[in-house]
Amino acid sequence: MLQRVLTPVIGFLAELCGWLLILVMGFLIVDLISRGLSKPVYGVAEMAMFTMIAIVYLGLPQAESVRSHVRVDFIVEHLPPRLRAACEFLVQVLSSVTVAILLYAVGKNALIAYERSQAVAGPVPLVVWPVKFIMVVALALYLTQLLLHTVLAAQDLFTTRERD
Repeated sequence: MLQRVLTPVIGFLAELCGWLLILVMGFLIVDLISRGLSKPVYGVAEMAMFTMIAIVYLGLPQAESVRSHVRVDFIVEHLPPRLRAACEFLVQVLSSVTVAILLYAVGKNALIAYERSQAVAGPVPLVVWPVKFIMVVALALYLTQLLLHTVLAAQDLFTTRERD
């Protein structure tokens, strides 16, 4: 049930990442041209950086959804099915705990940034809290996807039988 709700949301965010990449290209082109004309536009590089951060974090749930994170499984693939399932479950639990800790830390940092109106200094200060809250939302979706995969790994562990 939850996966049916998450799939379109995560798919939309993955699509948004592609469009945001085009936006980053636009920022960089504007930055290069304006600097070439000796009339740099303030904040373009920072906006490109904020957008790249959003792209990276918003792409995490999709990568987990299709299990496309980097894995080194040349040893695990030679293990018996039950032991392989146990390793998968352990990896999912450790990943979930790690991302939960990261979500807590980033969430706390985002609240502080909002309360203190943290900004990148310059002629027009650029507030940083919006991108930090994008990170929080993306990490929450990523954690949800990890927890779903943890449940599936647990089911697999308890239903896998040893084959001779």
